Amino acid sequence: MKRIRPEKVYITKSVEADPRALRRAERLAAGMQAGEVVRGVTDEQLNELVVQRGWNNVPLWGQIKEEQKKDPDMVLDTFKFHHTPEERKARYEKYPHLKHRNLSGYAGFDFRSDGSAEFRRKTHVICQSAWEFHTISGCPFRCGYCWFGGVNSIKVNIEYFLEYADRKIKELNPPQTIYKWDNQTDINCFEPEYDATRLMVDYFAQQKRNFLLLYTGKSDNVDFMLNYGHKGQTIIQWSLAARTQSMEIEKETAPWDARVEAAAKCEKAGYHVRFRFSPIFPVRNWQQEYKELIELIFAKTHPDVMSLCMFGWMDYERAHSCIDMSLIDERFVKAMEGTASFLKGKRYGPLPHEAREEIYDFLITEIKRVSPDTPIALCLDTREMWTRFQDRLGMGPDNYVCVCGPLCTPGNPMLRPHAAM
Repeated sequence: MKRIRPEKVYITKSVEADPRALRRAERLAAGMQAGEVVRGVTDEQLNELVVQRGWNNVPLWGQIKEEQKKDPDMVLDTFKFHHTPEERKARYEKYPHLKHRNLSGYAGFDFRSDGSAEFRRKTHVICQSAWEFHTISGCPFRCGYCWFGGVNSIKVNIEYFLEYADRKIKELNPPQTIYKWDNQTDINCFEPEYDATRLMVDYFAQQKRNFLLLYTGKSDNVDFMLNYGHKGQTIIQWSLAARTQSMEIEKETAPWDARVEAAAKCEKAGYHVRFRFSPIFPVRNWQQEYKELIELIFAKTHPDVMSLCMFGWMDYERAHSCIDMSLIDERFVKAMEGTASFLKGKRYGPLPHEAREEIYDFLITEIKRVSPDTPIALCLDTREMWTRFQDRLGMGPDNYVCVCGPLCTPGNPMLRPHAAM
């Protein structure tokens, strides 16, 4: 697992009541270089720790002075899907801070409503709704723009989770065929001690129609899973960034080329691999760096689809507080400064339309130059932007495949066929 040195690791009382969960928690705790491991933590204590340890008031990684940065605390806990609505209500009333980072254990098989008409009306961006898995909330990487520090809430009763998820999947109407796990962290940071990936891969290996989309994100830790019997039912997704971004803005992640090398290993092991450029920063010399990255991707791997996701979800003022703007192309810094007041609060900010359009134009041109048959989707951008590139993408905002859409599984005719190994 990634080298993690938290000040505190907390193992809750509910973990100690489940032998399988306890074994998993003890493996994880042993793999972390913790200052202290606290066992038998109750709901009351956990509720108090949220405030005492400042878990509910965590700045972005890039807002923290380098000498003050530390690995997140770790809470090893359990899902509690069996609680009745009345029990949940009473527990939240008594311990309201358990809503933070799913410390309650009630979330995990969750519906993202990003494709709904309401979401599109509020945000003006295009996405697809889907059910997805979340077993960890929080990440030990230190990307400057990320808010997942402070505490990592890790659920360790994975067998229980899969039993619950199996029932829910069978009840879904309409059904879906791809289940993303887990973009609230980078799962591979915690493997193989977590031993959740093996169980997830095994579960989906028994499926005929459904696929696991494992969010490996910015990690290159994949050797542990190369011999898993996935039977072609697992897709692995990386979030990719070019040289400067991966090494200067996304601290403690695997560098750009190491992520691609990890993907090549997984493709050789028979997994489907996919990439999302996310989030895209136009750093100085961004054209040359992305050209370098694109050429490496297609020299080493054969993704069946790629998505492009521009840096967004915050306004310029906040971006300036967490990102070293001296790393960014001056033209784009000026563009953000000039439109800051107009894009404040917009999901697709802080880069204005024209700036995003220029970046997409370059990336689409380069990907198509190297691999003309690889589908490319825009991720979380506007209908206007989709319309601008619709002819070149061969897909539109109402009919497209992407990395994690609920029906974007192998066999979809809009995808590039899986490379024969």
